[in-house]
Amino acid sequence: MRFLKPETEREAEAQLAAERSVRDLNPERRWEYTVVRLGPKARAEGPLNELGQKGWQLVQVIEVDGHLAFYMEREVVSEDAEAGSNGSPQGD
Repeated sequence: MRFLKPETEREAEAQLAAERSVRDLNPERRWEYTVVRLGPKARAEGPLNELGQKGWQLVQVIEVDGHLAFYMEREVVSEDAEAGSNGSPQGD
């Protein structure tokens, strides 16, 4: 039964942890989230289509106390990426 990891394995894990820390400080992609809550008799198509036109995508739907909660996400476009594309922001 082995209790201690070999030195090479500990070094590899430390290197991965360091890389994750750097990536967490400045991730390549960022996301924002919103939740749309609708009553039991409400129609979801209108609000969801409107958000879809603004770049939001549906991630999950759950029922909470008889209401539906639609979890949406979209990528936050950095200013550098916007300047490099066509210069038009992804506004609401």
